[in-house]
Amino acid sequence: MTTDETAQAFATVFRASEHKQSVCILAVLTWVAGCDGRIGPREQELLDKISQAVDDPAELAAIEAALRRPEAADLELACRYLKNNMDRAGKKLLAQLAVTMAVQDGQLTVSENLVLQFLADLLGLSPRGFAKVYQQVTHQPFPLPGDPSSGDWWRRRESGKPARAAEYITAGPDEGGGGEREAAPVADEPMNRAVALQVLGLEGSASRETVHKAYRRLAKARHPDRFAPLGPAAVATASEAFRRLHEAYQLLST
Repeated sequence: MTTDETAQAFATVFRASEHKQSVCILAVLTWVAGCDGRIGPREQELLDKISQAVDDPAELAAIEAALRRPEAADLELACRYLKNNMDRAGKKLLAQLAVTMAVQDGQLTVSENLVLQFLADLLGLSPRGFAKVYQQVTHQPFPLPGDPSSGDWWRRRESGKPARAAEYITAGPDEGGGGEREAAPVADEPMNRAVALQVLGLEGSASRETVHKAYRRLAKARHPDRFAPLGPAAVATASEAFRRLHEAYQLLST
C-alpha cells in the first residue's frame, strides 16, 4: 500500500465510522506506540488487546497501517477531532491512556516523551497538570528529554545516569499521589516481587497495609470503568494496565 493509499484509507475509515472518537483514540495510541520507530512486544500485546475490543477488524487494520508511519494529515485529522469534541474529563483520561502506552515496554524514549508533551498541549493540560497525570500512572516524575545537542546529555545517557532533578517536571507537593517512592516504569519481564513493588511504587520494606493502601489508591485511578466514556478501545487499554496492577498486588499479598 502506498503512502497516498494509506492516508486515504485512514481518512475513509474516519469519515465512514459511526464512532469517530474511538477511531481517533486508536490512531493516537498507535502513533504513541510506534513513534520511536518500533513497537515493542508489550506495546504490540496492548494493541492486540485493543483490536479484540473493536467490532470491525478491518477498521483497526487501516488505522494501524496509517499511524505506524503517520502522515501529517492523518495526525492532524485525529488530533483536531479529539481537541474539538472531547470534554475536559475525557481529555485527561486520554492523557492517562497515552502515558500507559508510552511506558508499556518499560522505558520512555525521547520520541515518546516529545509526543506526550505535544498531546498534553493539544489536550489543554499544563506542564504541571500533565506531570500529575504521568505520576499517577507511572509513580515517577515526568522527565524532560534534555538537549541531545549537549555533550553532557550524551555522557549521562551513555553512563546510565538519571536525569538531574532540574530535568523533571513534578506535580507539586499537593498534587502527587501518596507517600510511596517514585518508581521507574517496569521493564518487560515476568512478575516477581521486585517488579511488583515497582508496579505499586513501593520500597522493599513495605508492609501489607502499605501494599493494600497503594493498591486501593491506584486501582481507583486506573479502573477500566473510568474509561468507558472513551469507548471500547480505551477500556481495553486500561484493562491491561489494571490487570498488571492486580497481578502485582496478588503477588505481594500472599
